[in-house]
Amino acid sequence: MSKCIASARVWDITFKHELASFMGVSLDRVPAIFCQRIFEGVRTGRISFSDVNAIQLSQPTEIWMVIKGKPKAAAAAQASAPRNPKFRTCNGISGSFQIPASQKCPLSGYAKLDQPSKIEMQGKSKAATPAPRNPKFRTCSNVFSGTFEVPASRKCPLGGG
Repeated sequence: MSKCIASARVWDITFKHELASFMGVSLDRVPAIFCQRIFEGVRTGRISFSDVNAIQLSQPTEIWMVIKGKPKAAAAAQASAPRNPKFRTCNGISGSFQIPASQKCPLSGYAKLDQPSKIEMQGKSKAATPAPRNPKFRTCSNVFSGTFEVPASRKCPLGGG
């Protein structure tokens, strides 16, 4: 635990500020609280080696909830709002969020900001006409830049480039 705290103390100050905000603790408590939550998550089985791999692959993982200090996802899901068939509930870094049922949940928890909310969706017409499709191009998308096109001879980039 002391090695973890010592290494956390020398992290970049910007990163520590972001982590303090995410965790809801003061800047000076970040190293100790972060290490305590990680160690407790491993001890209780909430964090596993597969969670570490999931982070490296930008996939959702329980580790973010542990770092944030939130209870286990199953307990939080029991208290969720009633289900609406027009929307699907996804889990992200900052908790659960809803997207239109026609869309898939994003692999990374960052897509929440790119998705329209229920209120935004209610104001839109139900039969939106898509733009005409050009067979010379393929439509790709990612969480950082949204939708974009590449020549049909190329595949969509894995990183969303």
